[in-house]
Formats: sequence, structure tokens, C-alpha cells
Amino acid sequence: MIIKFSFSKLFLFICTCLFFLRTLQQSCIHPMMKEEQNILKGLQQDNEQAYKDLFAVYFTDLVLYANHFLKNQAAAEDIVQDFFITFWIEKKFSHIECDLGSYLYRSLHNICLNHLRNEQRKQEKLSLMPIEKDSSPILTAELEEKEQEYQQLYQALHNLPEQCKQIFTLCCLQDMKYQEAANYLGISINTVRTQMGRAYKILRNSLSSKTFLNLLFLRFLK
Repeated sequence: MIIKFSFSKLFLFICTCLFFLRTLQQSCIHPMMKEEQNILKGLQQDNEQAYKDLFAVYFTDLVLYANHFLKNQAAAEDIVQDFFITFWIEKKFSHIECDLGSYLYRSLHNICLNHLRNEQRKQEKLSLMPIEKDSSPILTAELEEKEQEYQQLYQALHNLPEQCKQIFTLCCLQDMKYQEAANYLGISINTVRTQMGRAYKILRNSLSSKTFLNLLFLRFLK
């Protein structure tokens, strides 16, 4: 009897095997790779640099992983962006005792499945609605697109609450550490962290996916 595998299923099977083989090797040699262990330890100590390292090490791979399920690059980037923000703001790392990579991939896997279920429900509802012709203009010129992106970013930053805007400017645009911004403004580091989380949530809802992604790279990969 000949068993046929689709390329997609075969690819997922190979990726899963490689991932669990890597995890098994780590458990035999060391509970976690040194880099992952250092990142997790730093996160649990509220070290902002550890979050930057987490973003630099895992962002691209997690987007590829999410895109395998979603078959939509933009949606994959959106989901991973939201995942990183929630992971930091809600301190999801506080009680991680297993391999950090395993936790990230497992969590993202569940998020992608939930997203697909939600999208399916939306499509079912849309199929019952009358179709309207989209008359919105399509801007194709690169200069127009860049100008629109800059205007959108400027307007979104301008509309942030005053303290939120001040803290975000210091930490993101002037590259201050959270503690440095707290000392400069004479406030607690928890206030800085709370206002930064608030700023990211507001900007995530105000900016396009592309603009917000550029902002994340500006913040964490410079």
C-alpha cells in the first residue's frame, strides 16, 4: 500500500521532528541552551536587554513558523508582534520552568489555531452578507507610501497621552533604558514599564502592520 503525503504535511512533520529532536538533545546535554537560559533568567529579573535579545533571536523564526499555518505573511507578523507585546506586558515568562523555545513555539501554535478558527467564523458570517465593491483608492507610488507612513507615525505619536508620549520618546526614539528614563523623569521604573506597554497597545491599534513592525525593529534591533 502506498501512502501519499502532501508537501505541506511532510514539511510540518519534518519541522516538528527536528524541533523535538533539538529539545531532546538539549534535555540530555543541558535543560536549556545557555543563550535561552540567559534570556529567560534576564526576563525573570525584569532586564530590558533580555527582551531585546528575545526579540532578536526568535522573531524571524516565529514569524516563519506562524506563516506555515496561516499562509499569510502579514497576519503571521501581526500575531507574533502581539504575542511579544503580551508576553512582556503580562510577564508570561514569570513561571516558565521548561525550555523557553518550547514554550514560545507551543504558545504560538495555539494562538495560530485560535486565529484560524476565528477567521473561519468571520468568513462564514461574511458569506451571508451582500458583496460591496471596494472603491478605496490604491496608492502604488513608493514615495506616496513612505510619506503616508511617516504622517501616520507622527500623528499616532502626537496623539499619545502626554506622559505616555514623553516616556515612549525617551525610551524608543532616544534609546534610554527604562531605569534611565525613570531617573530622568523622577518616577518609578514600574511607571515607565506600564506607560511603555500602554503606548505599544495604542500604537498597535493606530498604525498599519508595516509601520508598527518598522517601529518594533527600530526599538529592539538597533
